[in-house]
Amino acid sequence: MSVKVENLSVAYRMRAGDVCPVDGVSFTVADGEIMGLAGESGCGKSTLGNSLIFLEGRMRHLGGRVVLDGKELPIADFRAMRPYRMTKVSLVPQYAMNALNPTRRIRTLTTDLLRSHGVRGNGALEEMGRRAALVGLGEDVLDRYSFELSGGMPQRGHDHPVHPAEPLAAHRR
Repeated sequence: MSVKVENLSVAYRMRAGDVCPVDGVSFTVADGEIMGLAGESGCGKSTLGNSLIFLEGRMRHLGGRVVLDGKELPIADFRAMRPYRMTKVSLVPQYAMNALNPTRRIRTLTTDLLRSHGVRGNGALEEMGRRAALVGLGEDVLDRYSFELSGGMPQRGHDHPVHPAEPLAAHRR
């Protein structure tokens, strides 16, 4: 999978005017390559990562484009990006525990995610157990809260990637 970002600019709407932490950013990551991003706190690293997945309410796409495997992503269009999120593009935050709602069990979080991608039925529950086993976790982890997981457990799915669309496609209704 290759990613090409060309002249990307993203701003936050503020009362005093737009603040543009991502201004004309360009880079390419070829298939099989890994890219690291370093910089001072507040310089726009997270904004850049987030803009490739989800422009939250205050964020605004000012220009530029993102191309994934030769196809331009509609990053400025929330609904048009939905089929790409968590299937073609995703983000593993630096602090994985911040990504999970601590008041909901893992089973509920994953069920909600699957439903948002049109996956329904009991087969999805079986699939979640299978995937937990693939990354070395027991099915009992699904009944825990995120704060009950050890530091590396929430990221294991990213350490052992399993493409979400393939095995679950049979469970769509």
